[in-house]
Amino acid sequence: MGQASNDLSAAIEAMLEAVAQNEELKRGLRMATTAAGVSEVAAKAGVPIDPAALVRHYAQRLLDASDATAIHNFDLCGWDAGELSWTMKNWKF
Repeated sequence: MGQASNDLSAAIEAMLEAVAQNEELKRGLRMATTAAGVSEVAAKAGVPIDPAALVRHYAQRLLDASDATAIHNFDLCGWDAGELSWTMKNWKF
């Protein structure tokens, strides 16, 4: 991973630290269901995070992980089979 990934990891950490100190931000992050929603919370925390960069960052981390780690991290997202099927059916290629 390059410098941009390290910078984004640091930005994500900074956002999470700010969120931990602010109940409104915590609530906002819990309610965020899109990359744009997460970016909005980050902006309120004073941390600029581009939604597309955020998505690519997490996707790249899945790709770079071992099989077991990639499966574990994907499973942490909490997808149910119906939600995953609907999502994949509606993905743009």
